[in-house]
Amino acid sequence: MQRHLMRKIHRFFLALALVFATVGLASPAQDLFDQASFYLEFYYNGPASTDLKELTAQYQKSLDTACANQKEACSYDTAVSVIQRMISDLGDGHTYYQSPEALGRFRQNSRGQAPSGTLRIGVEHRPIPGSRDRLVVDVVEGGPADQAGLQYGDRIVALGGKALSGYASDSEVVQALSQMVQSGQPVRLTVLRGPERQKLEIVVTGREINLARLPSLKMRPDGVAVLRIPDFLAEGQVGQRVHELVRQAQAAGARAMVLELRGNNGGSAIEALISMAAFVESPYVAFTDRYNVERNELMVKDGRITVRNKSGAEVTRLNLPSLARWSGPLAVLVNGESASGAEYLASAIQLAKAGVVIGEPTAGVGNTTTRTFGLINGGGLNISYNRAFLPGGNPYPARVTPDIAVPDDLRTLAETGRDLPMEKALEALFPRTQ
Repeated sequence: MQRHLMRKIHRFFLALALVFATVGLASPAQDLFDQASFYLEFYYNGPASTDLKELTAQYQKSLDTACANQKEACSYDTAVSVIQRMISDLGDGHTYYQSPEALGRFRQNSRGQAPSGTLRIGVEHRPIPGSRDRLVVDVVEGGPADQAGLQYGDRIVALGGKALSGYASDSEVVQALSQMVQSGQPVRLTVLRGPERQKLEIVVTGREINLARLPSLKMRPDGVAVLRIPDFLAEGQVGQRVHELVRQAQAAGARAMVLELRGNNGGSAIEALISMAAFVESPYVAFTDRYNVERNELMVKDGRITVRNKSGAEVTRLNLPSLARWSGPLAVLVNGESASGAEYLASAIQLAKAGVVIGEPTAGVGNTTTRTFGLINGGGLNISYNRAFLPGGNPYPARVTPDIAVPDDLRTLAETGRDLPMEKALEALFPRTQ
């Protein structure tokens, strides 16, 4: 009965949308706002307790004011600004607007193919307060920077022999580096590395690269395998890659593992679930929508992933060949940017007592999933659509609270070369005996 009612409602609003599209009574801004506000009111299933009708009515007034002088010519861009402010008021990181360009990049990443389109070296760097130097906070595996040996935590102090302190502003530094990379010529970076502040000269040459991210593995000299999962976006690839890398670590004789989830802002729940199977037995998550019409149980057991619907019938069953299982000492690193699928994975490991979680409390969207609704301007509205539940019916934790709290202090990393969460992870893996 409820499913029949939902179908009737969907057909009604589809017909209504077609009528408005034909008549064209409103401005483009109003059409876009109407579409976004309907999706929000009808589908939102996140933690915010805001009265959604009151919220959309409030921002309808904002749109009216913004469009007062343009009337029927009021543009999509005007509505986008209002929509962004409206959903920001929810305070829910799983509900957000994506521009057409951002949505396109997201879809490319989901396919595992996101060509850069321009010359890149594959590195993210951030400003260091009180300095013109730049701190390396991410290196794309297989990119020019990675192949040249640039590492997380490196402090870039000079470009082509010119000290960054000689530039007038941070933006000038960024522009200079971009221009050097886009020239296609080798770029010489001077960096400081580690607590010893080792000074290194690293030469990189930009090229077009794939910006989609897959897990990577680094073996430390002390026998610790560092398995990094940047995100769970590449569907059909991330979970499989995690199992491959766990097997590689085992074959290399790794005596412990650090699972690096800092900065991982999620992606596919299926990929996160498959990744769980590399660390915990029989991972499980159940998702239900606002109306409890769509309820799906996802589990990995006996080498396959099974999806069951509300009635208990199997709707999907996918064999997962060559699953691996890490059973040695495990430390999981998280920070305030770890979200969604990263929170699911860290929660599963923590609840199963399969490893120790270290770092900062996570973003706090670990008990919902999003669904993207396409908008008439080509963008998308991502809405907290499902709630996530554990096998016993309790919800997944919204936020992962680390077993060992350590701030992910980039200032300390920049000034001293010390990665405090990583240091604490190694201490937890190999505690000193008194």
